[in-house]
Amino acid sequence: MSSSATTETDGFPKADTLRNRTFVGLLIAQFLAAFNDQAIHAAAMFFAINKKALTEETAISLMPILFFAPWAIFSTLAGYYADKYSKRWSLVVWKFAEIGITALALLGFVLGSELNMPNTGVWIVLFTVFLMGTHSTFFVPAKYGAMPEILRDDLMSKGNGLLESLSFLATILGTVIGGVLSLYFHDDEYVIGLILLTLAVVGAGASLMIRRMKPANPGRTFPRYLYAPLVQNLQALWRSRPLRLVLVGIAFFTFMLAFMRAAVYMLGESKIPRWNELKTSGVVGMTALGIGLGSPMAGWLSGRKVELGLVPIGAVGMIVIICLAAIMLHVTPVLIVCIILIGFFTGFYLVPLFTQQQHRAPKHMKGEVIATCNFTNVIGAILASLLFFALVWAAHRLNLTPRFAQQDAYVDHALTSIEEDEHRHPLRVWISAAPGTQPIAVGKEGKKAMDIPLDLFTDDPDIKGAEVTVSQDAQVAYNAFDDAKKRGENPAPVQVTLSKYVVKDARAGDIPHFYARLVDEPLPTLYDNRNLPRLLFLGAGFMTLGVFLVLIAMLPDLLQRTRWVLRSLGKERLSVSGILHLPGDGPVVLATNASSPVEFGNVGSASDRRTHFVHAMTDLPKAVEWLEGGAVVVVPTDAAMLDRLRERVKTTFTILPTYSGPAIVKFGEPLPGTASADEILAGIDRAAKSSDH
Repeated sequence: MSSSATTETDGFPKADTLRNRTFVGLLIAQFLAAFNDQAIHAAAMFFAINKKALTEETAISLMPILFFAPWAIFSTLAGYYADKYSKRWSLVVWKFAEIGITALALLGFVLGSELNMPNTGVWIVLFTVFLMGTHSTFFVPAKYGAMPEILRDDLMSKGNGLLESLSFLATILGTVIGGVLSLYFHDDEYVIGLILLTLAVVGAGASLMIRRMKPANPGRTFPRYLYAPLVQNLQALWRSRPLRLVLVGIAFFTFMLAFMRAAVYMLGESKIPRWNELKTSGVVGMTALGIGLGSPMAGWLSGRKVELGLVPIGAVGMIVIICLAAIMLHVTPVLIVCIILIGFFTGFYLVPLFTQQQHRAPKHMKGEVIATCNFTNVIGAILASLLFFALVWAAHRLNLTPRFAQQDAYVDHALTSIEEDEHRHPLRVWISAAPGTQPIAVGKEGKKAMDIPLDLFTDDPDIKGAEVTVSQDAQVAYNAFDDAKKRGENPAPVQVTLSKYVVKDARAGDIPHFYARLVDEPLPTLYDNRNLPRLLFLGAGFMTLGVFLVLIAMLPDLLQRTRWVLRSLGKERLSVSGILHLPGDGPVVLATNASSPVEFGNVGSASDRRTHFVHAMTDLPKAVEWLEGGAVVVVPTDAAMLDRLRERVKTTFTILPTYSGPAIVKFGEPLPGTASADEILAGIDRAAKSSDH
């Protein structure tokens, strides 16, 4: 590892290169943590489905609840510990806790796959999903809160780009490999547990590379009322205009991620033939691949500052590609490319917001701010789930997804056998009308050899090649019947009724479907959801447009910042320091030595609040109006202009000496509105000479 020069702030050395031991250790530790989060998420879902402990719908719905619930429950504690103690302590402790969590998952896999205790094993593994969510709740605030303590300000955008890129790469690998491992180690899932445990040990070792950091707020006392700080933090974040933008922007990203994931799962379920879990997980994971590609690009374009001008590029790109994906939804290769591009533009949207969050959060409560943002993210995910179910319900009621016309084809037959594919989905069922009669095979022929003859005759020509679904109750009853037969018992056969419906497809023609249920189960209501994913995608595009307009309302010069970004391409990147000196709310005068339009533009670009420019005495009436409205005004250090401004403005404002040099802007220490021109010039000089990064 190459050595690196450092600067020092508050006694803590900050690296001026990304190639330093602490940052590399953090990257490795968080990469393996994100991988294990998603791998255990996918493996637990498939484990529960394969062992018939949960239906597919229940398992898919339960996983995000198990993982995200701790983010809401423990957010206050996560922020408290991240600021009270060294962030290295939180990172290392939770990486070693991950070893225990994966060891518990290994125990669950062993019980379920080797010791014939499937229900016990499944629920232990599902509990570890909750524990990994708890791990993430405490690890993430320490991870993001540590970044400003590890890297100088001018490296934060690049560092965040790399961090986000690896995080989402780990997400896609964990999601896909979790499915692959579930497929190849079917009935030997303990191997999955061993792999996850090994990665946890490696990650814990990597966390030891992280150097000790000074506690941000060692004197903080444990909150008397556990959730009171959460309410206070939400109020404080909302009062700060820069952090309000972050709060809304990142919460919407979490909302959209959960909504789009549910839409893609719906798409996979409605496909003919239906996608298996591995294919669906792979398509979902393409979003993470795109983010992994877009994030470092956004970090590079940001240069040495927080570049909020990238947010419109990301938002507009997301809107256009989501709508294109809706149009090309059933052309799978094009859909995959669109999903990758959606992720790519999401990287442009996310990196500036995460970097802004880290820059703007006060040093003594960075962990607490990030934990509070995580709480709002959970609310976003929950709202996405509720909206998704509400839209599906509305589509069913409005006949946008018509019901399939069903009729019972085989009533009160004995279910004698079920043949499944490698994903434990029924391929074919054997039913018998009465004891001693020849069974009827309904469904597709599989690769597994069966002890029942395949040359069976029936008067229904649609039986061979039909799609078959077995209700959960019928599947559970058959499993008990099959287990009793294997023990040498003579159980009563499971009596089922098969209803039939036909799916009409322009390319595949009429495809018969059969639904097997217990005789006392009511006829289910089944809907043709094939058009619903397109409507969900279009809805996602319109929601993204709506939030984009909200962000513009919160920061009206957002599009102007994008123009500054585009004009700066190919030029030296702007470096910004001292941004925390700029108040998050209230009227501020940025008194600067800037003299040219380019330098004024640099000052405006460096600010993370909307800025108004005053170039001459004729602009003073507008400047007075802006300041009395609580805005930020950029003025040259002209004594006469400042005096006239003070005379006219009736409200108290802050003066911030702001140095503008070649490709650099430095915000100095705040001064009262009564400061003289000489005091302001001295403040600009101090800012120019400062080494605050």
